[in-house]
Amino acid sequence: MAKVYVYLWFDIEDYITEESHELPITAFRILSKYNVPVTCKIVAEKVRALKARGRDDVIQAISEHDVGYHLDTHSRHPTMYEYLSNLNVQAGAKEFLTREAEGFSFVKQVFGTAPSCFGHPGPTWAPHTYPALQELGIQLYLDETPILNLKNEPYWYCGLLNLNGANNNFIVFDFEFERPQAIQALKKKFRGVYKRLQRDRKSGFVSILFHLHTAINQKFWDEVNFGSGKNPSKEEYVRPPPQPREVTLRAWSDFEELIRYIKQFKNVEFITARDALKICGETGPRILNAAQLKLVSKHYSSSTDYWRKGSMCLSPAEAFYAIVKALSCQSAGQSNEVEVKSLLGPMESFRSKDRGVVQVREFLIAAQNALEHMDEEKHLPSMIKISACALSPESFLVTASRLLNRTLLGKKMPTTIVISAANPPNLKYVDDFSFRKACKWKVLPPKFKAPRILEQIKLQAWTLKPAIIRSEMA
Repeated sequence: MAKVYVYLWFDIEDYITEESHELPITAFRILSKYNVPVTCKIVAEKVRALKARGRDDVIQAISEHDVGYHLDTHSRHPTMYEYLSNLNVQAGAKEFLTREAEGFSFVKQVFGTAPSCFGHPGPTWAPHTYPALQELGIQLYLDETPILNLKNEPYWYCGLLNLNGANNNFIVFDFEFERPQAIQALKKKFRGVYKRLQRDRKSGFVSILFHLHTAINQKFWDEVNFGSGKNPSKEEYVRPPPQPREVTLRAWSDFEELIRYIKQFKNVEFITARDALKICGETGPRILNAAQLKLVSKHYSSSTDYWRKGSMCLSPAEAFYAIVKALSCQSAGQSNEVEVKSLLGPMESFRSKDRGVVQVREFLIAAQNALEHMDEEKHLPSMIKISACALSPESFLVTASRLLNRTLLGKKMPTTIVISAANPPNLKYVDDFSFRKACKWKVLPPKFKAPRILEQIKLQAWTLKPAIIRSEMA
């Protein structure tokens, strides 16, 4: 039977409603009955509120579970999308660190351990956070977005493991309990996902999200206070309309029923973010030999999307580095074996205007220049100059792959090569409509737009590749 990994996560974020402080205790009491772990992404301001109210009991209870980071103040303006809207990934990462390092350190200090993961506020997912998260020591991104969907499965993006695109395998518990019979629909959805995974005979992941405050609030706390760009002072905070008592009671009853129901299925394992890193973690440095380079260069001679062969997988960015490195080694008379390095994608968009024939000697000089850029800057170049023309990285990748594949097949190095036209990689996995919808999050100012963020999402699609379960690796 296919293994089904279920990751349950709470976003613990409402620092305005005092009654919400008790909710984790209630939830943990239920989970302990069934020995189910959970990942708790928590907002630093929520922790400050707990400390101010003397709720060390809640902090202690949370600390016994997997703790993730969920921003310093979550929805106070400027929100993440607002301050990232005009920045590239590198500049945005620096801005994120400036704004979030203090909150991260506070959460780490209070709970006595570094948070295992991070997730965005509302629907506002952006790639700018990833380099900053790596600097903070976070290796996993846990949330949900339809903006990027790689077959509803975990994936690698910008060097981090992502439980961030379950989509068809995603179950949201929030507010469902407001309808008396909704629990039946939730159980039906899980059963359908489970049967599909078993039918495909493929291990998979199911994501279950519960914003605990929805058990007592009829609306999201941040939309009530920070909606449409509002930025009230603490004295002006108001709690959302409360749920009727019978709805709150049903919320906990339905939650327990769902957990009990899922536990009955064979080959289901509840996991945390930390567990996921063990299940799908990278196996360490990889070396590509000549035979493997031959396969990779053949693939990228006609495609720019990620490459997978059995348990081995390369993102386009990793392949770009490996192929350029192999060409440089060849021209220097060195071994064809190269190390795979994980890099960010380009920082700016550029489409080639020139096509035609270039001298291979000049192409190899450009390859060496690109290699030096990547080793120093840790990201792909936005364009590669060859004599009087400039190529996009995707055109350079396909052309370089054709050249490398030719030599690996034992053919003589030509004196000239025809430049290949190519499309940016992995764009079929990015949903423009979902991004535009995210920009309509009720917390953001009216008519908010951020095309620069969408551009950066697509540029970092260079780093996208599937996550492979360790037990399925050859």
